[in-house]
Amino acid sequence: MRDSYAALAAGLRRWAPIPDAEMARARAVFRPRFVAAGTVLQRAGEPSADLSFVVRGLTRMTYPGAAGRTKGFRAEGDLVCSYAAVLRGGPSQVAIDAVEDCALLTAGRAAFDRLCAGHPAWQEMLTAMTRRLFLDEERRQADLLTLDATARYQGFLQDQPGLAARLTQKQIAAYVGVSPEALSRIRHALR
Repeated sequence: MRDSYAALAAGLRRWAPIPDAEMARARAVFRPRFVAAGTVLQRAGEPSADLSFVVRGLTRMTYPGAAGRTKGFRAEGDLVCSYAAVLRGGPSQVAIDAVEDCALLTAGRAAFDRLCAGHPAWQEMLTAMTRRLFLDEERRQADLLTLDATARYQGFLQDQPGLAARLTQKQIAAYVGVSPEALSRIRHALR
């Protein structure tokens, strides 16, 4: 358990210098949660009430009804939630599920908001995370609109080399935006 909170502190301090006293407050907000692979963490169409820090494992965000298109993955050291639903205060457009067994630290949205209102370091962290998320989303959108499937696959391998071994061909294909058969042809051509 102590290691989980140490991972939380290290993960959040990548974004801002959060004082020890504030991390102690965070311990009271984030509670351990263990989920098996395949567990749904967020259903599309429902409000987003929680956010989780991934201590161990891998999660996936998908757009239901869009042929299983994958928006992205969150692994160790990442916060995962339906960000747009949290900001809008409305239903989530994405579903989130556990790709692997996950050890999470989960906070209710209201408790997390109170935590973040307590010290300027939390706002600094949120600003830095939002900036990074915006830049990542813009790059992902540009990739989908301007690159062919081979270039998108190569970009995935370059940007997230550790994920390829943790995902099935079907999951990678859904992220790249092609069928598993098309991804197989791309892989074969690249060999």
